[in-house]
Amino acid sequence: MRQSKFLWPTVSVSLVAISLLPIYNIFFLAPRFTQFLVENTKDEAVRLATYFSACVATEMGELKKEILPTALLDRLGSLRADGHLAKLKIYSASGEVIYSTESAEVGHYNREAYFRQIEATGTGRVEIIQKQSRSLENEVVPADVIETYVPITKRGRLLGVFELYHDISKERMGLDRLIYQSYGTMFAMAVGLLVLVLLSSFQAHRSMKERARVEEQLRLLSLTDHLTGLYNRRGFLALSEQQLRVAMRDRKPMMVISADLDGLKEINDTFGHKEGDASIVEMAHILRESFRKSDVMARIGGDEFAILLTGGEAEFDRYQLEARLDKVIDRHNKKNDRRHCVSVSAGFAYFDAAGNYTFDELLHQADTMMYERKRQKKGS
Repeated sequence: MRQSKFLWPTVSVSLVAISLLPIYNIFFLAPRFTQFLVENTKDEAVRLATYFSACVATEMGELKKEILPTALLDRLGSLRADGHLAKLKIYSASGEVIYSTESAEVGHYNREAYFRQIEATGTGRVEIIQKQSRSLENEVVPADVIETYVPITKRGRLLGVFELYHDISKERMGLDRLIYQSYGTMFAMAVGLLVLVLLSSFQAHRSMKERARVEEQLRLLSLTDHLTGLYNRRGFLALSEQQLRVAMRDRKPMMVISADLDGLKEINDTFGHKEGDASIVEMAHILRESFRKSDVMARIGGDEFAILLTGGEAEFDRYQLEARLDKVIDRHNKKNDRRHCVSVSAGFAYFDAAGNYTFDELLHQADTMMYERKRQKKGS
């Protein structure tokens, strides 16, 4: 069926899409959220450090720890108190720590290469330090921080370096919580969609099977006789034409038998049409017992039947076939509950592969012989 060709590819694509949804969330969307948080925090840290660097450069001509104004120190202290900054430092141009929120660090020098590069180039530096990792100053940080260095310059001259540690643990935890909630929601949606797709595909598959079954029943109804279960005329002619083409191609013989139930009108008039139908059904049983399952048997009219035999020439002995048919009929007529006897007239037509007959011609030959037998019975 055409629908079934597209059902399973559609289901497969849906399952792949559902599977890719959480993968996209984990490996692309969540990292993008994290990157956005980090980039936003970095920009804020740089703006903050640049602002205070500008303030320091404006208020002072040279950075020394002894001459840092109280107003500036108070401002830096209040900045630390907002909870986002883990540490603040101010370096002199020589790398000496002249201010730190951790007073023990004041007076120490930063001799690291990265700091010398900042001094030499006058460009800042921003690093993301994971919790329990080491900073650029080789210190283990207790939280997720962004370590920012901004040069303090005045008229192109380096006065010092402003450093701050921006604590992003709270934002990171909130983001992680949001991401995990998103994972849960996405997983629930994926499972729901998966169940929906599977149920829909199962229902569609069942519907297609049911449709195929109904179509097959309709096809069989169009080819079979509802009373006997044998093929009808349409089905018999379709199959027989096909078998004839095969026989002509392979140069194999065939035989067509035309059989007629004698006295159906008298049975209907005497016992009723119900008994007549029962006689037709019995006739079908007689044919099934007399011939092979591989032979094509059909009821092609009211009391007319036809049989197509395929096989070797030895199987087409007309007299043996008549004897077998008569034996089966005799066995049926000996049943104790019979109200009348069954009589059958049959005609035979042999198809020689060397001949050039149409199937209608073969069936006509068999009918002619059958009617001749029927006339002989009436005359005797």
